[in-house]
Amino acid sequence: MGNPRISVVIPAYNRERTIGICLQSVLNQTFSPLEIVVVDDRSTDHTVKSVEAVADGRIRCIRLDNRSGAQAARNRGIREAKGDWIAFLDSDDEWLATKLERQVEVLRDVGFDPWTVVHADALWFDESRGKNISVKTPLIHGRNVYLQLLRNPGPLLPSMLVSRLALSEIGFLDEGVPSHQEWDTAIRLARCCSFVHVREPLFIYHVSRGDSISKSKEKDVAGYQYVIDKHRRDIEMLGGEKLLQHHLLNLLLKCLQHHLWKTADGYIKKLSLNNPKVFFAYMCRVVHLSPMRFITIKQLAVDFFKMKEVKP
Repeated sequence: MGNPRISVVIPAYNRERTIGICLQSVLNQTFSPLEIVVVDDRSTDHTVKSVEAVADGRIRCIRLDNRSGAQAARNRGIREAKGDWIAFLDSDDEWLATKLERQVEVLRDVGFDPWTVVHADALWFDESRGKNISVKTPLIHGRNVYLQLLRNPGPLLPSMLVSRLALSEIGFLDEGVPSHQEWDTAIRLARCCSFVHVREPLFIYHVSRGDSISKSKEKDVAGYQYVIDKHRRDIEMLGGEKLLQHHLLNLLLKCLQHHLWKTADGYIKKLSLNNPKVFFAYMCRVVHLSPMRFITIKQLAVDFFKMKEVKP
């Protein structure tokens, strides 16, 4: 009980440049995992060779027969894992050295209850600026977080430590969700699990590495819509029409931010222009400006006229 068996599951596709740093961050953990299961999603570069070049007996590399996506790779890793607990990591991110140690401390406090999900905050590293930015995700903590997760995304997958029992209970991960996989997973786990939120960064998310799903504009919107459609019954039953409208407005703002103008038109039709936020979004659509760009230009105009009013 004092030494939980943790399997680390890492899906990988064409990550020869980053997988070494990713694996090293796991090998550097102050609490040693039982194994590291890398599931290669039919990479066309030297990802597999890069994994095999890391000399550590805890590392296993499994190669899928067909290109199947990150969720399918994770599910294969969960099924192949020998540990009782699963920790997820993406192949272009890295853990801080005490990540597993801090989470195991939490598990000890709850008696290693398998119906517990432990997650944490993150550092976002922007390669273009060479900076780490501390990011506090919304506080998701306690026994009753289901409605809270229906309202907003929460835990990040590379920070989550979950029992195999809980993952089996929810039927493993949904392989059809285009993006926002961690949001869907957290919602489903919240039906049977308590959540413990460690309010400190325990992993580094690399913002500018490659062409990942999370950086795809269309998939960002499609994934959000998928989650809303999938859980719409409970969203409406527990949060009412107001919560559904909240999500539709979020989707509209995402479309505008990504310059997906025609997709934005579909959401505008579902919302009331009497809502000031919706009207603001509508005006952004009319002038073809993202909301942040619109605000910036507006502020520049205000500052300009203030300068004109200053007398010599």
